[in-house]
Amino acid sequence: MRQKGSMTIAMCMMLSVMLGILTAGIKLCREQYARVQAVNAVDTGLYSVFSEYERDLLEEYDLFFLDSGYGGGAIDAFRVVQQMENSMDLTLKTGIRGSRRENCSITGYRLASDNGGEAFCAQAAEAVRKHLGTDAVKRLKEYLSNTGEVIEQQQEQKEAGVPPMPEEPVPDDTSVSEITPDNNPLEVIKRIRTMGILGLVLPDDAVISEKEADVSVFTSNRNLQKGMGSLGGRESGTSDKLFLQAYAMNKLGTYREPVNPGALDYQVEYIVGGKGSDRENLKKTVNRMLLLREAANAAYLYTDPEKRAQSGALAASLCTALLIPEGAFVVEKLLLLGWAYGESLLDVRQLMAGGKVPLVKNSASWQLALSDIGQIFSLLQDGQAKNTSGLDYNDYLHILLFTSSRNNLTFRCMDMIEQNIRLKPGKENFRIDSCMECLEMETGFLSPSGNRWTAIRSYGYDM
Repeated sequence: MRQKGSMTIAMCMMLSVMLGILTAGIKLCREQYARVQAVNAVDTGLYSVFSEYERDLLEEYDLFFLDSGYGGGAIDAFRVVQQMENSMDLTLKTGIRGSRRENCSITGYRLASDNGGEAFCAQAAEAVRKHLGTDAVKRLKEYLSNTGEVIEQQQEQKEAGVPPMPEEPVPDDTSVSEITPDNNPLEVIKRIRTMGILGLVLPDDAVISEKEADVSVFTSNRNLQKGMGSLGGRESGTSDKLFLQAYAMNKLGTYREPVNPGALDYQVEYIVGGKGSDRENLKKTVNRMLLLREAANAAYLYTDPEKRAQSGALAASLCTALLIPEGAFVVEKLLLLGWAYGESLLDVRQLMAGGKVPLVKNSASWQLALSDIGQIFSLLQDGQAKNTSGLDYNDYLHILLFTSSRNNLTFRCMDMIEQNIRLKPGKENFRIDSCMECLEMETGFLSPSGNRWTAIRSYGYDM
């Protein structure tokens, strides 16, 4: 038996309200889906952009940067945006129909060279923390600080001049040999000071790199590209300079351990010297080491009674021969400085041969007798590294870097890394001031319902 059904007006009204709520809910869900999809597209786009990091920088120098010049040198903002858009479009096409991209633009980015190379320093410091550990760097800092105090005291002693003779008993055996033009210490040292330093401290068979580079195009000497926007920079710690110093010693070549291939072989020496050739940088580094050793040796001579007695006797003999006995004190000062210089040449010669030199000398570690200054040329050509205790060549490089300014240390380190990367095939125009660490993008979207909104998102290797 068929039954008839009917629907009241109240029921119709209730169903209409429920249908409206359901439709509004579906529309709201679609709108929210479109928003989530849009944000996801922006994030995916940023990940895609930064996935093209400079591989050689990471593999060789533990640095995470995007070469936004893509091998061309100058920042290619169009290509960055294009890569972002292509990746976003693929994401927006997935699933149900959501938002549609209308525009995309860069609103900010931070480069490796911005703010005095802050991003570069932070990444270099992080690489050293992972490689050496914070405790090792703290010990290095303490050691270099103590060493720096000793060096400063030695320099002050040298600048203060020759003090009065020590009151300790003076040995009786202070006789001097006859002075001739060949063994006159003053004349010998005068002649040595006019000679090329590398020829004195390196053996005849030493091979010096003759590589040269045009420093005018280096990062430290050209007008750099700048970041934009208000992206916050990394916080620089007080020990970042020390971390950077350790990083340079670990990643760059030296005279004792050259890097080849490289724009220059002696790259740490370039940080010290800042010249465009390995020879000039090595020369400047050796001269600075010589100054350190000269101050240390002079400070020791000033306080050693036996050596003061020898220098005083020789000074008196020279003044008697020159008929100027009243000038003995001045001549003694010249003798002591010349003696310290000769000893310093032997010290640096030891360092260049792979030996070690104590920071503070004593009678056991002193090499040059006053009577042997005339034979110093033959002593210098003895190429054997004799000392096994003290500081080696790399230790003295650490001291020189420690006394360098942070700006020189940072930018000259970036100079070498940039020039080394340029030797790679297809990367002849690489610029470290095109390397992005962080990027902010602003993207406009049109929702399915016709609403417009903007998504501003940022991403970087420091996050």
